[in-house]
Amino acid sequence: MRRRVCGRGDRGAAVLEFAIVLPVIMVLMLGMVSGATVWNQSQSLTHGGQVAARFGSTVPLPANLANDMDDWLDAIIDRAIAASTGTMDAGVPGRAICVAYVDPNGAAADKTQSRRISAAGVRTLATTECFDDGQGTTAKRVQVMMERTGTIEIGFQNQTLNIRRTVVYRYEGDVGL
Repeated sequence: MRRRVCGRGDRGAAVLEFAIVLPVIMVLMLGMVSGATVWNQSQSLTHGGQVAARFGSTVPLPANLANDMDDWLDAIIDRAIAASTGTMDAGVPGRAICVAYVDPNGAAADKTQSRRISAAGVRTLATTECFDDGQGTTAKRVQVMMERTGTIEIGFQNQTLNIRRTVVYRYEGDVGL
């Protein structure tokens, strides 16, 4: 009895096709996973900024503005870091956070003040806004700006992105809590 073998020339074709297609599929999968990671970091920044701005807009200003304003702004920064679920912890590449209480018509003690924290953890106090929010010169508000870098890896290519989120809430802490 003779056996007949069909497709004898196709024996190694499937393995060869798999070997050619596998690297392409792996590169695409790596790109999707790293892209999703950057998107998740962006969402965490947005959430952290919103939580911090909402918190800052409802907390009354300290009684002694000249001495305690930096502590008030630090509390908002700490809230932003906690709400961003690890994406803004110390040591994160490119980390920068700015929180500002903006009062364009305020007296000297409660005019615009901001607090910034760098990637190295250095906190500085300033009398400027964190960013231009287009709100004009009449609205008291709390600004939160959060920034970090993220990397998308696609095969042998790495693309570093600057992720920045800005949030503005109208300040309501002195309106009858």
